[in-house]
Amino acid sequence: MSRMSSNRTPHDEAVVIMEQLVTNNLGGKLEATAACNQCSEDLTLNLVEGVSSVSREKRVGKVRPDISLLDENGEPVRFIEVVDSHAPEETVHEQALQDGTEIVEIHLRAVREFTGKRRNKARNASLTVKARLEELVTGRIVLDAHNLLCRRPKCRECGSPLPLRTITISTTDCWKCGQNVNVATGDKDGESLEQDDFTKEEIAFARKNGVTLERRFSATVGGKYLANVCTKCDRIQGNWFLYSDPYHDRFNLHKDERKVYGPCGPCATRYCVTHGEYMDYRGSRQCPFCLEESERVMCPNTPGRQCFYPHRCQEGGCYFVNREKDRRHQLEQEEMRQREREKQRLKEQEDRREQEKRQWARLNEWLNESQGKS
Repeated sequence: MSRMSSNRTPHDEAVVIMEQLVTNNLGGKLEATAACNQCSEDLTLNLVEGVSSVSREKRVGKVRPDISLLDENGEPVRFIEVVDSHAPEETVHEQALQDGTEIVEIHLRAVREFTGKRRNKARNASLTVKARLEELVTGRIVLDAHNLLCRRPKCRECGSPLPLRTITISTTDCWKCGQNVNVATGDKDGESLEQDDFTKEEIAFARKNGVTLERRFSATVGGKYLANVCTKCDRIQGNWFLYSDPYHDRFNLHKDERKVYGPCGPCATRYCVTHGEYMDYRGSRQCPFCLEESERVMCPNTPGRQCFYPHRCQEGGCYFVNREKDRRHQLEQEEMRQREREKQRLKEQEDRREQEKRQWARLNEWLNESQGKS
């Protein structure tokens, strides 16, 4: 690799460096990284894949790209454009789009973080350009713009890139009893994927790894959701501790992981542990069959209170009504016992008075007998 020359402009210097990099790696591998235009993943591209020769400022149709990478027939495979003070002409992109040619851009003044000695962001354009040129000399190529297609698998329904869904199985200590319990948490492209959004296959994967997932009521949430449950004390392992607690991961023991692309959010078939699969047309996390069966209904006997177990109420009567009946029955029983105790107390008083009367009567008789004898 030739050293950087002070006689060339930064643009020309970058073009020379890239031309030599491509030439030296023909038939091999020259990696470049870029952010995908459609998804959150980074793309890795082998710039010399399918390339047999390289040409600088070769005229292709009506355009003259900085570097043209050609196949064995001399047809362009991809264009490399170096951007310093101004963007490439729109005709270059139009020509690439028309011919189905890939085009990648390297922006010398792009503000971003660098490796090596320059770890912080450059403070001005001149330092940025120098840092980018030093990166290219070392063979680290980061693309700032491109027309590369997303490498992720596509949704069959809408054609959008499928998200990467990760289900992680961990072993932690139950907050209630301290027992080791396996829990399942989810991630979708860096965002939390809670258990209610798990697919049928993800739930099966979690249960296969000893995770107990059940639809439970949470007073904190104010409703039901699919939750991790301790097998010993039957308590919910709350999602706040699993997803939001900053100290939770420190005490987790990683056990297993499942990474799969898809399904696509808008086109996904959702899954309910009670009713199975269903299509989510409303964008809601609630199963429509659960709602139709009045899983979440308001208690008709207590205004503002939600009834979470209507089937139990149907079998044994409303819990709150039964509780009020029991309370009244207990009060009646207590009043009855109180009346019995009062009756017993009055009876004992009457018995004592009768006994006292008899004693006074015997005393009077004794006194009368004593006076008669005297």
